[in-house]
Amino acid sequence: MITQKELAARLGLSRTTIARAINNSSNIKPETKEKILKLVKELGYEKNYVGSLLASKKKVVYSFIVESKNSYYTEQIKLGIKGAKKEYKHHNLEIIEVVTDINKPMEQVLELKKLLDSGKQIDGIIIIPLDKTKILELINPYLEKIKFITLSVFLSKKIAYVGTDYQKCGRLAAEFLGKSLNINDKVLVIDNGDDNISSKFYLNGFLDRANEDKINIIGPVRKNGVEDSLMYLKNIFKKENINSIFINRYAQDILLEIPDYILKKQKNITTGIGNRIRKLIIEKKILATVADDVYSTGHKACQLMVDMLYKETEKKVKNIILEPKILLIENLK
Repeated sequence: MITQKELAARLGLSRTTIARAINNSSNIKPETKEKILKLVKELGYEKNYVGSLLASKKKVVYSFIVESKNSYYTEQIKLGIKGAKKEYKHHNLEIIEVVTDINKPMEQVLELKKLLDSGKQIDGIIIIPLDKTKILELINPYLEKIKFITLSVFLSKKIAYVGTDYQKCGRLAAEFLGKSLNINDKVLVIDNGDDNISSKFYLNGFLDRANEDKINIIGPVRKNGVEDSLMYLKNIFKKENINSIFINRYAQDILLEIPDYILKKQKNITTGIGNRIRKLIIEKKILATVADDVYSTGHKACQLMVDMLYKETEKKVKNIILEPKILLIENLK
């Protein structure tokens, strides 16, 4: 690996000048800095961070996480962030969790406003933004001072993003289901509303692909949660021969309440992942689920935040799009 001393020798400059360019100091001529960084990139120079990090000022990052009925999602995001933090044990980094209810977007807005107005040290914020408009209004004035990463919800081209293409999840679910259906099979689609993160995109993706594949769809039928959906299903099962159900929100809670003799005659697939969905797959009550890798979402967000805070990466905003996975019994971990 090339050193700063070797870079200085190649360019005929002092080691101090090389260090200034690498550390993004303003006390250097722009043309000199550009020449140094060009060579740094060509030769693949990597700064030795450990010594400087141990002596560096502590960085403080706040992670705004949401709680929902699916506790697995919250747990895996947290574990992903904690796992990445352990990998960077030499970094003088503190991560503070702020947890709010997924069904109370305003609670998150108020917590974020309180933090930004507090005068506390804030070097970075990782957030799952529930109210996109209000969150963007709050953070726009701070984009030059604070590093921001959004999880699962894309906010702006100016802000780094880590997440899954939920529309693609819905499309994959419809494609997979379509291959298992007979020509005249009926698929009931229940829309339980927007969770501000994924459910709207699951539904849109599923319907788009289902229409392309000419799947026989009933709905989407708009319902309001678990109890409302179960009452509707109880009635429609008496009137219609339903071969499959797709539910964009609360699917695991609803499917677990449907009698086994009905479920096991159907061909059902869900989106998302959680302990109850795993149970449904293992007990062969659903075929599969199309899921995002929630742990990796948190893990990669923390890795990206470290790069943004410590490695002085180029100012181009980075987006990390994770591929969804189709999980069946054979590959369910």
